[in-house]
Amino acid sequence: MPLTRLDETLRHQIPTTFDHVGTSDPRFFDRYWFSCYDPAGSLTMIIGVGLYMNMNVFDGFVACQVPRDDGGSNQRNFRFSRALRPDIDRVGVGPLDIEIIEPFKKVRLTASGSDHPIEMDLTWTGFLPPKEEDHHFSRVRGRVTQDYRRYTQVGRMDGTVTLDGTDYSVENWWGGRDHSWGVRPQTAGPEPVTGEDGIDVRAQHGSVFYWLPFSCPDFGGHVQVHSTGDGRQHYLDGVIGQSDGSETEVVAAEFEVDFWDDTRRWRQVRSQFTDSAGEVYEIETNQIHRDWAMIGTGYDWGWEDGGGLGVYRGQYYSETDTYDLSHPENVVLPSGEVRVPGHREAPAVGTVNGQPLAGHQIVICSGRVPFLGLNDDVRPW
Repeated sequence: MPLTRLDETLRHQIPTTFDHVGTSDPRFFDRYWFSCYDPAGSLTMIIGVGLYMNMNVFDGFVACQVPRDDGGSNQRNFRFSRALRPDIDRVGVGPLDIEIIEPFKKVRLTASGSDHPIEMDLTWTGFLPPKEEDHHFSRVRGRVTQDYRRYTQVGRMDGTVTLDGTDYSVENWWGGRDHSWGVRPQTAGPEPVTGEDGIDVRAQHGSVFYWLPFSCPDFGGHVQVHSTGDGRQHYLDGVIGQSDGSETEVVAAEFEVDFWDDTRRWRQVRSQFTDSAGEVYEIETNQIHRDWAMIGTGYDWGWEDGGGLGVYRGQYYSETDTYDLSHPENVVLPSGEVRVPGHREAPAVGTVNGQPLAGHQIVICSGRVPFLGLNDDVRPW
């Protein structure tokens, strides 16, 4: 069993080397994700890499949104995949590399080479300590469908980006990140059939997934809420962090949403958080560009083969394409096909108690959600 650099540490968790994990589940993953954008709106980016130990795969992506004069955006997608072994110690794929310079404080993200019209040299610097979310676990018909951890952290980005020949100077742009690992659906190919589909719980009861990491000049935070369509919350996890390192827990969260007409895509979100010290935070978030079409990054069965993340595609493989995001909800693929993907999230600007805010806002509504005014259940998202 080959040794890796981590095997030189005193941090082994199971009686084998670090080129193995403690489960044979093919969906086991370990992933970095970053969001970076200019609050003035010139460019937004999301960047990520994922390692799939049991699939012998390391893949990654860079997606960029460039605004157009008509109010829409073009989403430029770059997807990369390689065999994990033998280069198991490299945290990168194709032209894309991520280097942890100082854990939880400084990360370098680079992309270079002549094969793709994207180059970057960015340094992410942490603004607040990471927030570890509660453990995510579920089981269906006796089988574990998800079992993973994630921490989220807000910071700033500096450096340079060149996209399609246009240079961008990145100075103190907002930068969010997360790191998740474990087992999740929609990874390493389709799920096995373990029974009839039955009733879609989302369509029957409705659900809402709310996720917001944010920062302003003096403080920031991260709040996540899962609720049923009538507004009952069954998951609330959040923290408000000050620049001096002190933190308070978010103990209550409420929000209301303005949607683009005849869509389920948020246009403005007004939230109210209360922390354990009794402080109330009034937050307004507005879209700076369109929602990301996450299929362009490989999520939601992305890639041209429809296989999604973590699928072996040979020693090295890459794809580049452009999506038209003119419509607030519809996504036009290069083939002309129009999709209404459910997994959408957007860069956001706004205010927190009057202070300017930058962040990454997700509101995903499934089925009937009457507490937000969505009373039809025709579409699952």
